[in-house]
Amino acid sequence: MRNYILKKYATRFYAFLAVFFWASAFVSTKIVLQSGQLSAMDLGTLRYFFAAVLLLPLAILFKVRLPDSRDLSKFAISGILGYTAYMFFFNTASTMITPSTASVINAICPGVTAIFAYFLFYEKISWKGIFGLGISFIGILFLSLWNGSFSLNIGVLYMLAAALCLSMYNISQRSFVKRYNAMETMTHCLLAGSLFLLLCHGKSLTLIPSLSKQMWIHLLYLAIFPSILSYYCWAKAMECCNKTTEVTNFMFVTPMLATFLSFLMIKEFPTWSTYFGGALILLGMLLFQIEKTKK
Repeated sequence: MRNYILKKYATRFYAFLAVFFWASAFVSTKIVLQSGQLSAMDLGTLRYFFAAVLLLPLAILFKVRLPDSRDLSKFAISGILGYTAYMFFFNTASTMITPSTASVINAICPGVTAIFAYFLFYEKISWKGIFGLGISFIGILFLSLWNGSFSLNIGVLYMLAAALCLSMYNISQRSFVKRYNAMETMTHCLLAGSLFLLLCHGKSLTLIPSLSKQMWIHLLYLAIFPSILSYYCWAKAMECCNKTTEVTNFMFVTPMLATFLSFLMIKEFPTWSTYFGGALILLGMLLFQIEKTKK
């Protein structure tokens, strides 16, 4: 009984840490981009360059195995989806929308992942689940079209593209679970994504000597906590939990944390479209998750 209680609290502790670090990334990214010292691509490249450098000694410490040659292309695709493309769309969106808006759009990832799983692996989605997804997408329309007046918000579309990339990244992980542990999968995907970021925008490295102290603090924070430690905590939570939903339900806390941190750190308030659209997105995803839990 005691072990069960300890595992329950460990699950909550690790899951909360993971979503807290992810929520803080929305705000920290916004601060860096608002400073004007780094572009969206510069930030993504430097963030994962430092993450890769810091991850290499950890990979040796955890005795991470080299990937099989037949899996190199799969890790490359996963790295591009989850890190290279995601960083481009996420950072670009962060220059146009608030952290709270970005975080509620990101909350649709479980639903979008389920849609991909339906078409690729024939996993069933109930009508109630489809209804929940429909409500969430209506919420996205609110965010996209209601910007004080009914006009298209390009930042929302960039964030939606980021969520799509992350959902495809989640699907791609299925091909690794039987042959690699969580640390190995994360390491190989992150290193692959970092390599492609460097190939696409390697000139960002020339900016390192001119970085201010504030930029160094944010870049190292983003590299260590949201990029490495959060994924470790998420994997630990998955190890401790009895049901996957005990962990994935914590994803719905991310928008609230991002909104609170946004107000605390940069005094940014959500817009009315964020309140209405965000409420619909979270309600839809909650209905979807409840229906999924019943199965």
